[in-house]
Amino acid sequence: MGKLLLVLFTVGVPAFGQLQTDTITITANRQVSLQPDQIVFSVTVLAAETVEIDDVVAQVAGAGISAGNLAGVSSYLNGDLAWNFTLAVPISQASATTTSLVQLAQQSNQAVTFYVQGTQVSQALAQTQPCSQANLISDAQAQAQSLAAAAGFSVGPALAVSDGSGQPTAVAGRVYSYLASFSTVGAFVALDTFAVSTPPITCTAVVKFQLLRYH
Repeated sequence: MGKLLLVLFTVGVPAFGQLQTDTITITANRQVSLQPDQIVFSVTVLAAETVEIDDVVAQVAGAGISAGNLAGVSSYLNGDLAWNFTLAVPISQASATTTSLVQLAQQSNQAVTFYVQGTQVSQALAQTQPCSQANLISDAQAQAQSLAAAAGFSVGPALAVSDGSGQPTAVAGRVYSYLASFSTVGAFVALDTFAVSTPPITCTAVVKFQLLRYH
């Protein structure tokens, strides 16, 4: 009966992989959908090579930017340096931040420029939506019971559980843009969204169960 079970599960459900005698391994998946709660600005400050970082940061500190927001430094056409900063703020503060950046651009005589890079899920929000291992194990157990019953077995305790996905994170390699309509010569006009959803995060658990023979 043990050999028959091996054939049934290996051929009928190849995704479960190779099985040990009287065990079954199930991969359970659930999806967690999170809406972006931050808007990400890319801010550039042009300055001479002799200007120190403290002086560069001072030009954009009014928008909440610090040295910790520095994303990189690159050479500009005329020999100046372009200091690039990334600033993530709650979506509710998007308009106020844009207004501050427009004012800084005007005051700097266009040495400060910016654009809306996209949106993201913050670490704080991601941590409130962790993958539930208990739910995944429950799903895996239901699948195991269905398959085992067809082969004349019942499902015993879980022998091993491994996480196949990890926790949702704020950085997912995908950016969903905002349409920013503003003028560096006049007042801030509008900030309208055209995409604020992200693909769901897949939570996965691989669970090995003991199989019990019917007597």
